[in-house]
Amino acid sequence: MKKIIESELVLIIAIHGIALMAMSLLMPILPLYLTSIGITPSIVGAMLAVAMIGMIGGEIWGGWLADRTTLKIPFIVGTFLCAPLVIFFIFTRSIPYIFLIFLFWGIIRATIYGPARGYIVNSALPSNKTTLMGTLMTVEAFAGSMGALASGFIADHWGYNFNFYISAGISILAGILVIGGLPKIHFFISGNKADSVSKVEQPKQNNTSDYHRSFKLQCLVSMLFWWGSGAIYFLPLLATEVMGVGATEVGILFTIIGIIEAILYLPMGKLADRKGKKGFMLIGLLLSGSAFSGIAFINSYPLLITFGVLVSLSWAMFSPAAIAMISDPVPAYWQSTAMGFYGAAEDAGFVIGSILGGIFWSVWGPLSFLVVGTPSFLGAVIFGRFIRDSKPKR
Repeated sequence: MKKIIESELVLIIAIHGIALMAMSLLMPILPLYLTSIGITPSIVGAMLAVAMIGMIGGEIWGGWLADRTTLKIPFIVGTFLCAPLVIFFIFTRSIPYIFLIFLFWGIIRATIYGPARGYIVNSALPSNKTTLMGTLMTVEAFAGSMGALASGFIADHWGYNFNFYISAGISILAGILVIGGLPKIHFFISGNKADSVSKVEQPKQNNTSDYHRSFKLQCLVSMLFWWGSGAIYFLPLLATEVMGVGATEVGILFTIIGIIEAILYLPMGKLADRKGKKGFMLIGLLLSGSAFSGIAFINSYPLLITFGVLVSLSWAMFSPAAIAMISDPVPAYWQSTAMGFYGAAEDAGFVIGSILGGIFWSVWGPLSFLVVGTPSFLGAVIFGRFIRDSKPKR
């Protein structure tokens, strides 16, 4: 049984990484592509926000679907259906249609997040939950950095259209692995939902209020953390319009950010398991706010890389610890749904950050990073004052 679980876990992480690589081939170049066809930065920000709004619904729906069917269903949706959606970008210049594409792409691509996270936190022991989540995020970061590196090269040498074609092909490859490699995995490790639910202690009635309050507050803190990170979509504009570099350098920037993430996630996860999740989350919040606020005042590409590394460090400190901490009090039968709601909070932060980033970029340029970077400081205050470490439910 243990070997089966381990092989499924490796395959799930691999499929998740391949699907993210398909997405990362597009994210660094989408602002550049959209502005190249005459769309203003404020409209670009709104389009990216619509995609994140779609992801809010997609994360919740994907987690709910995994809890009530099998892991395979949302994975099929999140891989095969992404391919035609990204191809549609090539064949339209209509702003309303592009908004629709972003909305449905956001919904569909998000269905893999909650199920993958939920399966992993249910597979882990309480003592290594953050470490295992760090492993998943290491794969995510490597996949994202490789996609980002390729995205700029492809755009500069073959044109933006090839980014969309190759992204669609990689999504189909991930879908083939889902169909051919994954059995009908139920969310619970036992493979029997009814048995798993009966063996998990329900939250006691007198603790229900505290349990829900803590969950909501952690979702709020996560939203404030990722609010600043929504502005990362405007780093390509900062790099090209202010610093004068090309799409290849933009790809290199995102590659460096991704590689640093990948290097740091696992050791940060292990340290958080040993030293405590709350401290790592608090430092991550403060570091994120400082890094994005600092980006508002730089005007050179090397400094942009430096601050990008600081952003990577903040993500590596905050994200694995946050996901593990929020899952600790959650019963096993609700893990994937909880991961979906938590992911929706992350996406909500991105929505706010990208909307404000687009609006303020059109008015203030680089100073827009100052506006969207500071909410992390508020998140640190809320987190430090109201949230305590929780004991794992199982």
